[in-house]
Amino acid sequence: MATSSANEYLDFWKQVSENNPFFSNVDHAQLADLSRQMSTAYSAFAAMSPTAAVEWMQAGMAYQNELAQLWFGGLTQSDDAKPAPSKDPRFRGDEWNEGVFPFLRKSYEITAKAIADMADSAGLPEHEQRKLSFYARVAADAMAPSNFSTTNPEVLKRAQETNGQSLIDGFQNVLRDLEKGYITTSDESAFELGGNIATTPGSVVFRNELIELIQYTPMTAKVNATPILIVPPCVNKFYIFDINEKKSMVRYLLEQGNSVYIIAWRNPGPELVDYGWDQYIETGIIAAFEACTEIAKADDVHMLSWCNGGTMQLAALSVFPEKLAKKVASATFLSSMIDASDPGQLEVFIDTPQIEMYKNRLKAAQVAPGRDIAQAMSMLHVNDSIWNFVVNNYLKGQDSPPFDILHWNADTSNLPSAWFTYYIEEIYVANKMKEPGALTLLGKPVDTRNIKMPCYFLAATGDHIVPWETSYVAKGLVSGDSEFVLTDGGHVSGTVINHPAKNRRSFMTDGDAGADATGWQASATKTQGSWWDHWLAWLDKNGSGKTIAAPKSLGNKTHPPLADAPGTYVVEDVAQDGRLF
Repeated sequence: MATSSANEYLDFWKQVSENNPFFSNVDHAQLADLSRQMSTAYSAFAAMSPTAAVEWMQAGMAYQNELAQLWFGGLTQSDDAKPAPSKDPRFRGDEWNEGVFPFLRKSYEITAKAIADMADSAGLPEHEQRKLSFYARVAADAMAPSNFSTTNPEVLKRAQETNGQSLIDGFQNVLRDLEKGYITTSDESAFELGGNIATTPGSVVFRNELIELIQYTPMTAKVNATPILIVPPCVNKFYIFDINEKKSMVRYLLEQGNSVYIIAWRNPGPELVDYGWDQYIETGIIAAFEACTEIAKADDVHMLSWCNGGTMQLAALSVFPEKLAKKVASATFLSSMIDASDPGQLEVFIDTPQIEMYKNRLKAAQVAPGRDIAQAMSMLHVNDSIWNFVVNNYLKGQDSPPFDILHWNADTSNLPSAWFTYYIEEIYVANKMKEPGALTLLGKPVDTRNIKMPCYFLAATGDHIVPWETSYVAKGLVSGDSEFVLTDGGHVSGTVINHPAKNRRSFMTDGDAGADATGWQASATKTQGSWWDHWLAWLDKNGSGKTIAAPKSLGNKTHPPLADAPGTYVVEDVAQDGRLF
């Protein structure tokens, strides 16, 4: 099968699933791609030069030798031979340093390192090499002794202390999650939208088949005359911006005297399966912008976007009707993939063979199911996002404690197949967004040079979805004055969850605008605290500077309140596993 095509691998695993029920619910596309990777690696090994092959075998022999020395030391019962405590979070418990377990743990660590080292030296083409290295580490993580009840001393101790009840509870947790179709990461019963999350008062003041527009109730007697319109990603629910009172970005903006509107994207079901980027821009962003300006009676509007919401906002502003473009006071992009020349860790999931295989899934489901996307994101940090919950929930029989951000993360959203395919093929793989005229939306060539309003690009140093260097490059794609800010934290923790009251992070500004990303970072000024206040000061410089009396009621005669925030679309029950029909 070494030379088999991607479809042949897929057909093979489908045949396996027909004859073996164990594989019936397994992702055939991922198994097919992993099989292809292993076959490619074998072919690469066979084609190695004699010198490279010898070095590869020597690495294998060194691994065997190190492992033998470890267990020989254990058999001699020498205190000097006992492995030192591990820094790995999976093995921090005191139980891992007792009896045979330090040797078992160290044996795994040696093996996992050998797997990774040998995969890294396979000599494949650059993209294939990164994929093999990634999946090798995923496989090594799955082999950890902490993931199995009989080789995890913490699990054994808890079972003994509870007279086996923890094992019974864990099995019940397994059955619960099998029925749900995903791993429980937070106590879902602890949260209620509009009850203890997404609680900032407001009303839905506009609705069409794709979006609801929420206007929030002002919290000051006077408000800035230039309102803020938030364009959240459509791959997640909008309420991360209003997760709770202590973390809410929406609430903070209101407290600082701003008028705030936000788009709530509908979770695509059968009625939206044909929607693509044209519809998301026209029926989504443009419709929301027009309603916002009408209700606020505003001469201009600040636009704030995040993640793929930023990608869509950039595309929209590139083709905005001139009369609307003149009303955009500024545009802000938080951790938004615009230049995909360096897609970061997500690259391992995106190439032509994998896309072609996933198209079979899209053809059947007509959406990219939210659970698929969540699983891919979890694989980027498999120990924290998967195995940690397997051990605690299933092996130790513990219930996940309530955690609002994990609750939001599990509240997934589908993407229409047309939208998803266009994004992956045209914007991600072909990287056409940065090429003037390479894309056409709403019948117009997409040209980011049409964006002449001031732009604020924010990136996070620990972002595993959008590498900060790509955001830095993006600031050179627009014609307006641009500001680049680099914050601590990750894709979520550095951006929308960064309340100034916490003051735990820092951000960098004012680097050498003519330098590359590394040069900018080296020359930038570091400030302790949240970037939010820096951004608000930047908005003040680029807005009208006027304040007006806060409206006494929400909406207007044309757009009366339709429902209380957080609205109705955000709570619609839509299948997330692709079973829409």
